[in-house]
Amino acid sequence: MGLLEKAGKISEEDKKEEVVTKPTPVKAEPAPVSTKSRRSKKKQAKASAKKKEPRKPRAPREKRPKAQPKVIPDGYEEVGSARASLRLFVDFAVNFGFIIAIFVAFAILETPTTLALIVSILLSIFNMVVMPIRFSRSMGNVISRTQFINSRGNNATFIYHSLKNTTIASYFIFLLGVFFGISMLGDSSGIEGGDFMNAFIAICLSTILIPLMDYIFRRTRADSLGLWEVAFGGIWLVKATSNSDSDSKSRFMQRLESMAEYAESRVDLDDDSEKS
Repeated sequence: MGLLEKAGKISEEDKKEEVVTKPTPVKAEPAPVSTKSRRSKKKQAKASAKKKEPRKPRAPREKRPKAQPKVIPDGYEEVGSARASLRLFVDFAVNFGFIIAIFVAFAILETPTTLALIVSILLSIFNMVVMPIRFSRSMGNVISRTQFINSRGNNATFIYHSLKNTTIASYFIFLLGVFFGISMLGDSSGIEGGDFMNAFIAICLSTILIPLMDYIFRRTRADSLGLWEVAFGGIWLVKATSNSDSDSKSRFMQRLESMAEYAESRVDLDDDSEKS
């Protein structure tokens, strides 16, 4: 019995030693998580890259070359102020002179002018549309022996002839708008205002922009071309060639050419070399 008790005590002491000698497990603390996000890291990387690589100086921008002034085609001679003035006078008289005279006669004499006004309007349309389509020239061109040509040496279209005359017509339309505008201010004028009348007056007054733009174009451009000349790619008033005169065979054109010969016999149209 003693031996058994001693053996039991020895085994218990061994167990106690094992329990004491066993190392207590130490829990590993997690590594501190970095608070910086991925975006901040990317930003830092870009910033460091920018600091390392200096910016290259930008090359100076090349200025666009200015548009070259348009040049009259070879083989044509631009007319002087004498022929240009004759052309302008004849076209103005045919297109607007008769209409103005009729309105003045009606205001002074109070005579019926309906038939005469219709004939004058038809004559104006004939000179601005029919003549350029049929003969590529207006009455003023035929009498002054001139023609409008483009940069390719071809005759200008009838659209140019029509729009060219709107520069002069815009003055009268502007004055008409001024007249109605002043009349509406008077109490005894009898003209009632309204949306339609206000729009009509605004349109009439805005037509003054056409001659204003034409004047600015002629003064600022190196080639001295006007608004409509630039819009059509370059138009010049030159002396009419012999071919353009020989193509006309109608009696009407022959009469106009006879008037041109008479004008040249009375006035030396080539004595002025200045350009119009």
